[in-house]
Amino acid sequence: MSQASGRPCPACGTPVPTGQRFCSNCGTDLTVSGPASQSGGQSPQNYPQAPYGQQQQVPPYAQAPGAFGQQQQQISPYQQPPQKSSPIAEALGALGLLFFLRRYRPGYVARRQSSGCCGCLVALVILLVIFGLPAFLYYRANPNFVNQFKNQVQQSSNSVDNGNSNGGVPTTQPPITTANINQSVTYAGVNITIVSVQQSTAFIDDNSTASNGMVRINIKEANSSGKDSSYFFSDIAHLILPDKSSVAPVRELQTVGPQNGTTRDNWLDFAAPTSAKIDQMTLVLGGAQDAQEIIPLQSTANLSAFQSRTINPNLPINYGGLNWTLQSATRTLSVAGKQASKGMRYVVLTFKVDNPTSGNVVIGFTDEYMRLKSADVTNPTIDTTLPTTINANTNGVTGTVTFLMPENDTAYTLIFLAKQGGIDPQSNAPVNTNFKIQ
Repeated sequence: MSQASGRPCPACGTPVPTGQRFCSNCGTDLTVSGPASQSGGQSPQNYPQAPYGQQQQVPPYAQAPGAFGQQQQQISPYQQPPQKSSPIAEALGALGLLFFLRRYRPGYVARRQSSGCCGCLVALVILLVIFGLPAFLYYRANPNFVNQFKNQVQQSSNSVDNGNSNGGVPTTQPPITTANINQSVTYAGVNITIVSVQQSTAFIDDNSTASNGMVRINIKEANSSGKDSSYFFSDIAHLILPDKSSVAPVRELQTVGPQNGTTRDNWLDFAAPTSAKIDQMTLVLGGAQDAQEIIPLQSTANLSAFQSRTINPNLPINYGGLNWTLQSATRTLSVAGKQASKGMRYVVLTFKVDNPTSGNVVIGFTDEYMRLKSADVTNPTIDTTLPTTINANTNGVTGTVTFLMPENDTAYTLIFLAKQGGIDPQSNAPVNTNFKIQ
């Protein structure tokens, strides 16, 4: 009995007969596995002994750590602990799996990939919307931006070349050469007098000044036209240098034309080399589509071609039961707030109208019954200050009528049309009146 009992299995505690190599319950090799205390494991736990002749059942979770689990650890000493999974890696793996399943699903037919081209097109459209639209709107508001930018780049380059640390503006004012001009023109209804022209290497009160030469044109503006002006000097002013190159102003003291009833001083600064002589320069007022005024920067310059011309014919006209008098006719480049278009001139007629009748006479709008003819051109009125009704027994009602006519014409025919517009009573025949503005 004692021989059959033998020693207990160090792994499961089952009695093993003496001389038996393997445990009949768990299969532990008794020649390898020594006592738990010798292998560094825990001491074997005491389990209830099964009756003799019956195999003892031990739950797997109750096995000693020195059995299979411990033996596995001894065999694989370099086994690493499990790594934590990355959510990003799992997401990328899932996308890859979906792409794989989509591409290799039954019935899949490969198509030419165009997503790259479409993506580039979408990106280009987005960039155009973000950057192109604001740039276009800014250019529309500032059409001389390109020239101004070029001037700024040139000025910056000159500043670097000259070694100025304050952007090309010296700390003290360099010598200034002044030429008195005192010449006047009218632009868009504003009288502009070119008082003087100054030249220097730089102007210290202009932070946009160049360091290799500046020209300042001092002007006086007077607006008594009855309307506010709306021009920008960056749009209408250019300086023609002796080499025939054109430069826009880099800065103005006042950037927009004056309001009605305003008289003020102003100046325009242009980048120009000091080697250029003032009396060889020309100031141009007016855009490319305007009737431009070209002004040599000389006190003796002849500007009569840009001056208004007025005659006072005082011609009587009987029309529509009223007594009309053509008091004056003026040919001019500009009217209140407007400059004539290229190749054209304004013709402004001033009338005095008397109503000797006992009833009010409605004359309506002049563009319905009044025309001005010169050579082969016949145009209606574009503006008037005449009232639409001349009251009964009223004398001396005055007003103007404006036409836009070719610039080289001087002989005109004023036509009152027959049975036109709302004038009452209407004339049965047209009334023509000839005059000249030399």
